[in-house]
Amino acid sequence: MSMKNILQKFINLFGYKISKIKTIDKYDLDGFIKYINEKEKPVIFDVGANKGQSIKRFKKMFKECTIHSFEPGDSECEQMRVNHKNDNSVYINNVGVGEKKEFLEFYINAKTTHSSFKKLLRNTTWIKKRSEVKKIKNEKYTISKELKQIITLDDYANLNGIKNIDILKIDTQGYDDKVIAGAKNLINGNKIKIIQIEIIFSEIYENPLNIYDIEKFLVPNGYKLFGFSNAGSLASHHIFQSDFIYISKDTYREFKKKSDFFNND
Repeated sequence: MSMKNILQKFINLFGYKISKIKTIDKYDLDGFIKYINEKEKPVIFDVGANKGQSIKRFKKMFKECTIHSFEPGDSECEQMRVNHKNDNSVYINNVGVGEKKEFLEFYINAKTTHSSFKKLLRNTTWIKKRSEVKKIKNEKYTISKELKQIITLDDYANLNGIKNIDILKIDTQGYDDKVIAGAKNLINGNKIKIIQIEIIFSEIYENPLNIYDIEKFLVPNGYKLFGFSNAGSLASHHIFQSDFIYISKDTYREFKKKSDFFNND
């Protein structure tokens, strides 16, 4: 008989039992999402897709997922179309996402993952370091700007008959609050199960966000902060940012039912 069984029998005499608590590494965002979402075929919205890095990530996590990607960069969208031309479960949308239908200037930067509908601030440590890597002057880091169409997630979901979104990932370089604002109907109805959003706190882009800029839409509608990727401070990091995961009230209720950290007797 194993030591565990001996201990279990002894503890049973007092009306208790040994059980293993399920844990997830506190920085493992994919682990968070896989633990919360048990659907084999989730519907995923990827806002700020760039060249499709998140498509690869989500396809690894959920082999039968459906992904709707949104990216205003023309060459990035073309690359995604080539990479996924035989995949009918991936929809590439060459548009920006915001709070209302309009056209806005999109600032294309030397590294495309940094392109944004917000202007970069000059003379920051961030842009100095990035410019050094690219061997260009600070003022040349923004290469060009183009007028791009903006749509809302509410309109897109209505147009395509999408009633529920299992995972919404947002990485739009400081424009994230506008994306959330344009999904107010989906959020009000708790139609989005999991939201992963990157918030940049450092002054890299104009008008940097605070957590309140996101939570003012989410918390009144029952969304709860589930986890975040990393800590830091404005003093210790020239780029202070983190990915936050929020879950709907219904999702939180289901999480509590299966979590070992709650008494589910």
